[in-house]
Amino acid sequence: MGSEIGMFSYSATQWIFGKEELEASFERLRKFGYDGIELAGEPGSTDLGKVRRLMNESGLACTSICGIYSADRDLSHHDPATRTAAVQYVKDCVDMAAVLGAKIVIVVPTSVGRTSPLTSSGQEWKLAVDSLRHAGAYAASKDVYLAIEALNRFETYLVNRLESAKQLAEQVNHPHVGIMADLFHMNIEERDHVQALRQIASRLVHVHIADNTREAAGLGQTDFTEVIRALIEIGYRGALTMEFLPPVSNPYLAAASIGSNAVFDDYARQSIGHLKEIVSNLTE
Repeated sequence: MGSEIGMFSYSATQWIFGKEELEASFERLRKFGYDGIELAGEPGSTDLGKVRRLMNESGLACTSICGIYSADRDLSHHDPATRTAAVQYVKDCVDMAAVLGAKIVIVVPTSVGRTSPLTSSGQEWKLAVDSLRHAGAYAASKDVYLAIEALNRFETYLVNRLESAKQLAEQVNHPHVGIMADLFHMNIEERDHVQALRQIASRLVHVHIADNTREAAGLGQTDFTEVIRALIEIGYRGALTMEFLPPVSNPYLAAASIGSNAVFDDYARQSIGHLKEIVSNLTE
């Protein structure tokens, strides 16, 4: 599905555009040459028929589903009912992915915003392993892959670095449970982007792109040439999915309030242009 000599496909995650209508998000990405869109993981409130119509009209694929891990969707929670509901939520996202032809569902082992254990990190790690095994088995039945995301220390606590995501994936030990690399979180937690990517090469199934400021690629200090070179060399051929936001104190509130602000047109254009130029220079 890739557009630049078949190397990668280019996508952007929907949730960053806040409350704007889906039509506007699809049109923005179509206009700037994207191949796909990553949809927010809200299967209960998403009109899948409408999404499929927009996909057909725009020519965009659904590359992935971005799970939204609120407190009631906590895969490592000590309460069995909460944990069961969280696993069911992942399964529902998998069903959503399967209907739309997406191959990836992003998973965060704890709820976003919980930065310390409710019981102990050891117990919650074990509970996350168990939850991911159950969800991974279901994902495999739908030919969908789960991608463990490592979030920075200010947003969660259990898995902050790609090394920890790899350890978790290894303990889950399921072929349909892999790892996602998010460049924004890596800018906070990793000492070396390239080394971190190489370390997880065999399990890498998804990539999120933002600069160190969380803005569009090329506006900050991240060396995307070395990042893309590493992705090419380790054989990653999936989507490069933009997850940019303006530099504000609370990105989630910003996404809800900014909506269709023209900054997102600028960022969408900037990100894909910057990455495509790098890919072209590295592969010519």
